[in-house]
Amino acid sequence: MTKTSASMVKTEKAAEPNRVKETEPIAAIAAMIRQESKAGKLISASEILRRGAAQKIFPTPAAGPAEEAGNILRKVVDENEDLHELAAEDGSRSYYSSQFMTGAYAGILLQKQGDPLRLIAEIVRQNSAAYPRPVPLDLFTQPPFGLTLQDVLNDLERMSVRDEYRDIEPTTTSTSRVFLYSTLHLDSEHASMLAEWFDVGQSDNP
Repeated sequence: MTKTSASMVKTEKAAEPNRVKETEPIAAIAAMIRQESKAGKLISASEILRRGAAQKIFPTPAAGPAEEAGNILRKVVDENEDLHELAAEDGSRSYYSSQFMTGAYAGILLQKQGDPLRLIAEIVRQNSAAYPRPVPLDLFTQPPFGLTLQDVLNDLERMSVRDEYRDIEPTTTSTSRVFLYSTLHLDSEHASMLAEWFDVGQSDNP
């Protein structure tokens, strides 16, 4: 082996530990995101940074730790097809794995972190427009929403006096179950008929 060849081999061997070190934080963060998604949760960039610092999984950064974490998070998403980034209105970012939750579910979790009034309104409007169908009020007491019934009732009371939510209306079925719909997409008669069908007619006519 020539002196030049030996030098090249030595350089390659020296570089190998650096490549391993570079992949370690990526693998650790990917595992962290998947673990939270499996538990039905998003994980924020700030929480990843906090845990990463505590566990010392980030390499010593040339730049600031936040900038270094941002660089690694971009690589995490780029190198793992199941990992995705969501941006909130305030610019904060959260992550999830599509191995354990859908994009729609993750989007609801993200909205849940913000204004609950807007969350309720958006879900009702989406259902009224896309399907179309009214939404049972008790839907918001179930995962991934996880509100209490009293929370929902309080939120609806607050919505009733705000102009931006005037399109959100209730309708009650023959079993006294309350559904919500948007007047932007459904009229009251159609909404009532659909609510009755989903609550009673559907089970009576399987």
